[in-house]
Amino acid sequence: MVSEQVEQLAIRARQLTAIGQLQAAREVWVTILNLLPTDAPERRGVEREVARIDDRLHPKPKVNWTKRLGPFGVLLAFLAKFKTVALLLLTKGKFLISIFFFVAFYWMLFGWWFAVGLAGSVLIHEMGHYLAVRRFGFRAELPMFLPGLGAYVKWQGASVDPGIRAQISLAGPLFGLLSGVAAYGIFQSTHAPVWLAVAQFAGWLNLINLIPVAILDGGAAMNPLGKQHRIAILIICLALGYVMHESAFYFVAAGTAYRLWKRDFPAEPRQGIAYAFVAIAVANGFLSWFCMNQARVLFNIQGH
Repeated sequence: MVSEQVEQLAIRARQLTAIGQLQAAREVWVTILNLLPTDAPERRGVEREVARIDDRLHPKPKVNWTKRLGPFGVLLAFLAKFKTVALLLLTKGKFLISIFFFVAFYWMLFGWWFAVGLAGSVLIHEMGHYLAVRRFGFRAELPMFLPGLGAYVKWQGASVDPGIRAQISLAGPLFGLLSGVAAYGIFQSTHAPVWLAVAQFAGWLNLINLIPVAILDGGAAMNPLGKQHRIAILIICLALGYVMHESAFYFVAAGTAYRLWKRDFPAEPRQGIAYAFVAIAVANGFLSWFCMNQARVLFNIQGH
């Protein structure tokens, strides 16, 4: 089918653009143009992609209107900056407003510093998704925060390869892990317990996000994993849940058991994705467990 061939070529073109192979990406887009009928509505979109690449391959020199117009140029530069600020508020308004209410919500519940730390951790998690989406050449919007629930990144990508979608999904918990490590580093520097709480919560939250159900990151991350990979993840999560007394591992194990029962195995399993899934899950679980033990020592709390 021509439509299927066009979709596959479009994915390839975006991948080439994401890794900087602009000339090769342009050739793929031109190939798509040759496949499409002259009256096909998709041609305009493909032509725009070719034009964007041409602009990047042959950028036009910028004109310094400030120097050319003297005082008028200074005025124009000032107006341009004002326009930029106004445009920022218009285009990024949803992101700014949502993160404001997100911080305010947790500030009322847990205090200022935890709210800021949590919002920062969630933002870094979502920026992992955002950057991964852009890396593969797809369009994405800045994160939208939902007080009391979390956040999400809206992006456009039809017929995306399951391996690529899995990488985009795992980028969130990976970046979230880094945010938790950073919070623990701040705790070590400041000895402020709130940052230990942020680090522990980041590890726990990112591990929870790996539960392989549709609305969480683990859902798409498990799609390209075969039966053997899922069995291995199930065993590892059960073992770590028992050893670390970290209940989040049991939830990941339960979701994995459901996906084994569902038998939605791919035709071509991706072993690399399985390794990444396990590594990110173990690292986030260890961070949560380690920080919780640090808190018990700090506050002389008894427990497992």
